[in-house]
Amino acid sequence: MMAGCLATAMLTGCGAIQNMLTDTTVITASRPFQGSPAENFADGADGIVIPEAGDVGNFSAKDVKDAFQMSKRLLEAAHLDQQTLLGGKPDAFANLLDPEQRTYFLENLDSTDAKKNTRGWVTSFAPGSAELVGPAIKVQSTMSAESGKDEQGRSELWVNYTIRLVYAVRPAGKEIPIIRVMAFVKARHEYWRDEPGDPLRHWDGPSTDTWTAGTECGSKDRFVHPEFVREYNSIGQTDAYDDNAPALKEGECGSVAEI
Repeated sequence: MMAGCLATAMLTGCGAIQNMLTDTTVITASRPFQGSPAENFADGADGIVIPEAGDVGNFSAKDVKDAFQMSKRLLEAAHLDQQTLLGGKPDAFANLLDPEQRTYFLENLDSTDAKKNTRGWVTSFAPGSAELVGPAIKVQSTMSAESGKDEQGRSELWVNYTIRLVYAVRPAGKEIPIIRVMAFVKARHEYWRDEPGDPLRHWDGPSTDTWTAGTECGSKDRFVHPEFVREYNSIGQTDAYDDNAPALKEGECGSVAEI
């Protein structure tokens, strides 16, 4: 059984880790997801399923459908774009943001102030640290719409989503080891109109749970650092595929039994 760190976006360090274990034979380049629950997930954007749209509050079914489609595009850009994944500038994601939010995102991208750094809004492996194995990224997600309100009590449309992505990676320029890394996000996108009849605006809203697994603990640059030397930990392991597992607190680390 392979164990890896489970870490929130802001990291402090792992707990007690026992029995260092390195195994390069479990995951192969030809079938990097074999034996994992992720093997049955859809590939890439096919895993981001748009549900049937209906009227929600003051928003029409067409508004809801348009919001779902934009949310899918945002999720693809944040977690599946190759340039972004390999540590490059997340142009695909930035270009989809509302101009006001885009300005904030780009001004704080890779900031040395960890509290302001917006790199954690997307999934990016640390530059030069890893390369993807094979063409597939395994994705499982859910999406739903509800009526919400902004801080001033004005009507909004909220698209709530949960997304789990599993990446097969290896050290850049090397054949082994190959490991699996998971990113999990439970959050929402917010949609509204400034005035009746105006186009829908959107905002990358707050998250209620977000973490990565199979990654190093203690990183402050908001990049994903794969844990290529696996460590076995029999204490307090979490099922990385359990949507009902308790959310980690910010800065908290745990461990997972399998990815």
